[in-house]
Amino acid sequence: MRNSLLVLFTFATILSAKEDKAAAALRELDNLKREVAALESIRTEKLDSLEQKESIRWETRYKATAKAKEAEDQARIMEEAFGRLAADASRLEEDLVKARNDADEKKEVLSAAKDAHNAFVAQVKRRVDEAASSVSSDFPVGIDTRTLAYSQASQALSAKEPDVNGAIDLFLHAHLDRFDLTLTQSLETRQTVFEDGHAASAWRLRLGTVFTGELEKEGTGASQILLRTGSLQGRTFTWRQNLARDYNTRLRDAVLAAAGGKEHAVLPMDVLQFKSAGSGFVRGGEQSINKRFIVWFKAGGIVLYPLFAVGLLALLMILERLYFFARRATDPEAFMKKFLVFAERKDWKGAENLCTDSHSSLAKVLQAVAANANSTRETAEKAVREAMLKEIPGHEKRLSLLAAMGTAAPLLGLLGTVSGLVTLFKVLNQLGTNDPKVLAGGISEALVNTETGLAIAIPVLLIHGWLQERVDTLNATLSARSLEVMNKNWPEA
Repeated sequence: MRNSLLVLFTFATILSAKEDKAAAALRELDNLKREVAALESIRTEKLDSLEQKESIRWETRYKATAKAKEAEDQARIMEEAFGRLAADASRLEEDLVKARNDADEKKEVLSAAKDAHNAFVAQVKRRVDEAASSVSSDFPVGIDTRTLAYSQASQALSAKEPDVNGAIDLFLHAHLDRFDLTLTQSLETRQTVFEDGHAASAWRLRLGTVFTGELEKEGTGASQILLRTGSLQGRTFTWRQNLARDYNTRLRDAVLAAAGGKEHAVLPMDVLQFKSAGSGFVRGGEQSINKRFIVWFKAGGIVLYPLFAVGLLALLMILERLYFFARRATDPEAFMKKFLVFAERKDWKGAENLCTDSHSSLAKVLQAVAANANSTRETAEKAVREAMLKEIPGHEKRLSLLAAMGTAAPLLGLLGTVSGLVTLFKVLNQLGTNDPKVLAGGISEALVNTETGLAIAIPVLLIHGWLQERVDTLNATLSARSLEVMNKNWPEA
């Protein structure tokens, strides 16, 4: 019983313990359920929060994607716009380069046209200036009108805006007026000044540019004609009054005939217009040789004095050398024949006398051979060498000085040429180039000195060469003939 109770008590205890455990387990289960429920609630809250955040993230991402797409679209649009702008810029740059190239080409064309225009203006002005500078030496009738036209043309071309057409028009009119003078003839009354200086009213008869003459209407009835002057086929004109022979009468009759309306008259005319001042028409026009030489010598300037001194001294040396060679030279063949006759006969005294009677250099050398013919050959050779040393310097005497003078003459001529050019440039600097007569002095001095220097040097050098050849020939003859005689007298040597 006791065991049963114990067992029952034990069982009850165990059962009570199990019930306590079960109750505790239930409580723990309830706690777990509450925790699970709390966790579920938290999880739900978290999930809701997460879903909300995810929703926000996706919404944000969607918006970012939309913005990125929009940005890409905008970038693409901007890129396309940039491409179009770049293409437009490239095209505009090409257009700009093309425009610049066209502008440069047009600028070059404009510059070339401007240079061509300036060159044309310069050429026209140079031609006008040349015509203006030469008008003073041209046919003097109407010279004031032509001078005025050339002056106006030059001023038109020198302006800031050159009037080329006006200048050319003036230039051509002046030339045409000058050309008309050659095709027309006239008889007019005008106030003039005659060559002797008196002024009077006179008839002027002009036939083209070939003849122009004037006849005084009252008073002495003086007459004068217009003649070319200058040595270069007449480049200037001068009035001449002192006409030769019956030219004054012919001129008077011709002018009166023209004034009276007659168709024919005889005129003192140089048709070719190549005469110098008054040559053949003016009394005393021909100068004597002495006067022409004085004029020529004065034109040469001061350098002609040493030039003529050199020429005169060279002439005296040449004459002295010719006289010397005339005395010292001889016919070697004829002299040798005479000398060898005495040598073959061993008549050395006669040979020596033959040499003494001659003044030739060959005789002087052979005399040394004859004087030492009876001695040894060595002695004779020494005597011959001594004789030749005495003769040869006489042969070559003054030849070096003559050659120096032949060389100095053209140098002096060159000096005179430079002096003339210096004079010419001084005149050019002071007076310009309008009047050819102003330049004649310097040109004449230059050319006269050159001409004189060459005229002296050429014959002097030629004669020097000829004299030098004679010296060489004579020296060779002396050596050869003396050796020939010694070989005959001492053949064993």
